[in-house]
Amino acid sequence: MRRAARIVALLALMGTAIYLPFRQEWAYYRKDVPATHTRTVRPGRPAVFQQIRWTLLGYGRAVLKPGDLPAEGIGSPQRPGETLVLATLRAEPLTKNPRDFEIDYSLRDRAGHSWSAFQWHTTIIQGGKDPAYVMGLVPDWAVGTFELVMRHQHQDLSSALGGPELVFRR
Repeated sequence: MRRAARIVALLALMGTAIYLPFRQEWAYYRKDVPATHTRTVRPGRPAVFQQIRWTLLGYGRAVLKPGDLPAEGIGSPQRPGETLVLATLRAEPLTKNPRDFEIDYSLRDRAGHSWSAFQWHTTIIQGGKDPAYVMGLVPDWAVGTFELVMRHQHQDLSSALGGPELVFRR
C-alpha cells in the first residue's frame, strides 16, 4: 500500500513540476488562439467571416481557359485521377475598407480527408460584382463530395490554429 501511495505521489509531483513552468505560456496561447468553433452553412445561405459576407454559389470542376494557370500553390493535375475543382462564392465586404485578412482555405469531405485550396482570380472590393473563387486539387472520387472550409490564419502566417471555422455544406 505504501509503495502505491509513493508512486501516486511521485506522479503528482512530476505533473506539477511539468505544469508550473508552462502555465503562463498556456494562458497566453489560449488567449491568443481561442478554441475552434465550427459553423456550417447550407448552400445559398450567407455567413459572415473576417468582416465579409460569404455566400456559396456552387461547387464544380475548374475549367481553365487557354493561357490560364491554376491558383498559386496548386499545380496542374500531375497524376491520373486528380481533378482541379472550384468553389464559387459571392463576397460582400461589410466595411468600406476591409482590413487585410488571412484566410486558410481547405477542402474536405465528411470522411475526414482534406486537401489544400487557394484563392484564384479574386479581388474583394466594396460594391464589386465579380465572384470569388477558391481552387483546389482533389482525387476524382472526391469531386462530388468535397466542401470548402475557411479558417483564420494565425498572425505569424503559420497554418490555421484554433479560432472560428466556417464550412460550406453541399
